[in-house]
Amino acid sequence: MNRLTDRLQLIADQIDSGETMADIGTDHGFLPIYLKENDISPAVIMCDISEPSLAKAKAAAGAYQFGGEVDFRAGDGLKVLKSGEVDDIVIAGMGGMLIKDILDADRDKTCSFKKYILQPRNNAGLLRYWLISSGFTILSNRLVREGKFICELITAVPPKASQKGSRTLTEGLPPPGSACWDFPEDMRESSPELAEEYALVKLGIEEKIRKGILKSCNICEADIAAVEKRMEYFRKMADG
Repeated sequence: MNRLTDRLQLIADQIDSGETMADIGTDHGFLPIYLKENDISPAVIMCDISEPSLAKAKAAAGAYQFGGEVDFRAGDGLKVLKSGEVDDIVIAGMGGMLIKDILDADRDKTCSFKKYILQPRNNAGLLRYWLISSGFTILSNRLVREGKFICELITAVPPKASQKGSRTLTEGLPPPGSACWDFPEDMRESSPELAEEYALVKLGIEEKIRKGILKSCNICEADIAAVEKRMEYFRKMADG
């Protein structure tokens, strides 16, 4: 087995020895193969909505004699799993709102699993807001480089069974557009080598948004103030 990319290795590091897992959107299946090959996960399920992608995972796993400890399932999101069938769920490389939709489709089933390792390609802040407002506990927010990109990784646990039917918990939370959702303070502590660079990336995005507003025919002072508040937050994160 080839060495995992830094992104996949960081995801693998969030899975404890002895935990079973399902990889939603597995593509080539490199992560679950690694976990099985290295005796980290006693059983893995590779899931993908695309039959051709699942075929790639089957081909990649074909050289190993894993037997019934590796399963392949084609289908949408968590629908291919039974409630509580595995400990950990990995959803990586999808948009944040798609991940949210997958988790929101069946709250009872979502809450039946032990832990989630999520790597959104975009809208990570909105995903974090949804997780917290839905009763999840975020254990960590991390950064990892992949080529020219810096990726975000969220490790979270769902609410307990007694809480899964409760209302959305938004009281006292910062609004979804707040910069703290896009760059939580613990991300700087967990990934100090990338935090400053990533905060500057976020700052650059806000600067472009601000310039766009100023070029508009109808300048909204409230929009400018909101962007400048976000810029101030990202400057603070960049400065440490």
